[in-house]
Amino acid sequence: MPIITLTTDWGLRDHYLASFKGEIISRSKGVQLIDISHQVEPFDILQASFIIQNCFDKFPAGTLHFIGISGNITQSNKNEKRNFLIVKCNGHIFTGEDSGIFSLILGDSPKEIYRLDISPDAPSSEVYDHFISVITAYDQGKPVEEIGTPHHGLVPSFHTQPTVDHSDIRGAVIYIDSFGNVISNITRELFDKVGNGRPFIIFLRKSEYNIDTLHKNYFDVEAGEMVAFFNYEGYLELAMNHDSAEKMLQLKLMDTIRIEFS
Repeated sequence: MPIITLTTDWGLRDHYLASFKGEIISRSKGVQLIDISHQVEPFDILQASFIIQNCFDKFPAGTLHFIGISGNITQSNKNEKRNFLIVKCNGHIFTGEDSGIFSLILGDSPKEIYRLDISPDAPSSEVYDHFISVITAYDQGKPVEEIGTPHHGLVPSFHTQPTVDHSDIRGAVIYIDSFGNVISNITRELFDKVGNGRPFIIFLRKSEYNIDTLHKNYFDVEAGEMVAFFNYEGYLELAMNHDSAEKMLQLKLMDTIRIEFS
């Protein structure tokens, strides 16, 4: 049986998640359900995509990733038709509402896209009952090609990218974890390419915490001191040993992180 992962913004306090999982287990005995996260901020597809993008490929090929998150409804898109999809990409299967999250997670990788037979106007209860049927069918061996109908194109959405010149990189905060560690969109590859071994300063909102040294992990500095390093996923991370960098630096999502090279 394939593994089924679940990522939602439903939280852990209410009954929504338990009801959804209970229905799946009742319809497909022995199903392997793995929770990725259910504490995504409501409707935050950027946060959700970062979480999924950095872990989905650690699962075996053939894993189905259910994404129970709808994008924010804005004046510009509130009249657009909602599509519910199942997508094959990089040996994995993804299903959910096409709010732009598939584009964020999968980028330009080749994909097979199938539309699910769910009315755009269907109430939430009907939508999620259909997803339970999709998950159950896939778990029981039904091919993706028989679950949906061919569909072309995804709602486009893009992660912000750093800007660079000869002497600096301007990136942005793209994720803050539950410890208050701040993750930027500046990669090790970009840092090495622009910096080319030169001395640098990472300028932060509070100048007393500007950083001119990279370390390997949180514990390379004393408790209460700021530390910068490239994390497991290759992104520049700012942290405070045994405290919250988010709180101390008063940073929030999309705030600028600037690195200046000598």
